[in-house]
Amino acid sequence: MYTNNKIRKTTNFDSWPTFFGLMLVFAFAATVQSCSDMSSSITDPDKKDITISNVEPGQTLFLGSTSEPVLINGYTISFSGKSINTDTEGNIYSTFTYNVAGDGVTAASNNFIMEVPACAGTPIAYTPLQSAKVSSSSITWEASLSSSSNRNYSITYAGDLPVGFVDATINSGNTTETKEVPGPCKGIYSISGYVYVDANSNEIKDQNESGLGNVTVHLVHESGEKLSQKTTSTGSYLFSVFTGSRSVDFTIEVRDETADMTDFNEQLFNSYTATTMPPSYDITVAGSNSSGNDFGFLPETQKILNQFSDGTILLNTEEPKFWIQQLRFASRNNKNALISASEFQGYLTEIEGLLLEEPFQFGDNKIENALNILTRPTKTDLDRLLVELLTAELNIVSGRGSNSLDFDLALISFGESAAAELLNSLPAISLMSNSTTETIQYNNTSSLRSTSDAELLLSSFNRSGSGGGVGTN
Repeated sequence: MYTNNKIRKTTNFDSWPTFFGLMLVFAFAATVQSCSDMSSSITDPDKKDITISNVEPGQTLFLGSTSEPVLINGYTISFSGKSINTDTEGNIYSTFTYNVAGDGVTAASNNFIMEVPACAGTPIAYTPLQSAKVSSSSITWEASLSSSSNRNYSITYAGDLPVGFVDATINSGNTTETKEVPGPCKGIYSISGYVYVDANSNEIKDQNESGLGNVTVHLVHESGEKLSQKTTSTGSYLFSVFTGSRSVDFTIEVRDETADMTDFNEQLFNSYTATTMPPSYDITVAGSNSSGNDFGFLPETQKILNQFSDGTILLNTEEPKFWIQQLRFASRNNKNALISASEFQGYLTEIEGLLLEEPFQFGDNKIENALNILTRPTKTDLDRLLVELLTAELNIVSGRGSNSLDFDLALISFGESAAAELLNSLPAISLMSNSTTETIQYNNTSSLRSTSDAELLLSSFNRSGSGGGVGTN
């Protein structure tokens, strides 16, 4: 086991498909903090009359709560909340509901107009239907409302839309007044990026570099208020913040210590070094999304090798000859097979969908093609790296490896990135062929270094385990 007391004890791989089935999701309900931890929500200071319950700092999520009424031209507009509904086909809809009430003194209203922001799309339903006119930018109810009456209104949009602020207008008598009220998505912007393995140390997330999952990223508002979330299995994170028309400063951080006992941060910093130094960004959100706030990490090769050798990280891995023998046994239905052909088909299918499309796509004859990769003559750096990488991935998807899935995935992220970079620099070759690969000279020193380190780490990972032998026959 890994001695770090924050490691998830993941030894059974029954949860593997669920882990890799995670999709990139908006962080509209990221790590929930208690209300006692929040002094206020991060919103435009001009909106101090808005009271939001159970809202992450930095986000404008009403989560069904109500706001303080807004007085517009003698009529009080109360936001009744946002509701989410799903139809029989699984489509999600957001409905924003309001009540408009007169003060008993003002002249009857001639119309009520609600802005339709571009981020929301065209309304798909609204009430009341009578006298309603919809344009690309607004919906207008032309039915009059006396000052002694009140009326409910609703607008429904496709999708789960966050709550921002939109313009509401009431024409009463000879006067017209417009103010902002809660509504769909306007004034909300995203802050996003990746935490990734910077395999070539160039401080840029290249296409062939994959992300690090379960890393906590912190967002700090200029007022000092904070929120956090963990990266997805692809290493991505996304915060949604309401800034309205203001320019708002934020700091994004990946910290070496967190209060979360289940994240990967401590172990990441214990085995990797940040290539984005320091691992933080100061950004300003001013009317647009902020993307590309990426954090790169590179394994400390010698430190990890020492952790393998001194038992800080205990492994249950098997080396390449074990997997070669077991693949052969399975392909022949040999009685000594410890792993059946159907199990191998499942393992290899999971490997195909791990982190990058390259280097492993096995086609229809998965077992045969995996054997070809493991048994081909190893005359180049790429040949040797692929043998160790495929062996490591077989160890991991079969439930071997360390007791930290996060650590194991980070290791193969490095290996896959190094292999994919080499593959993209070479002429088209078939990894499934068992023929000898020509010797190739590499000019990219960072690629050569990452290849050498990746092979060394994976080789030690595969050979430091306490797994059994290769069987007989």
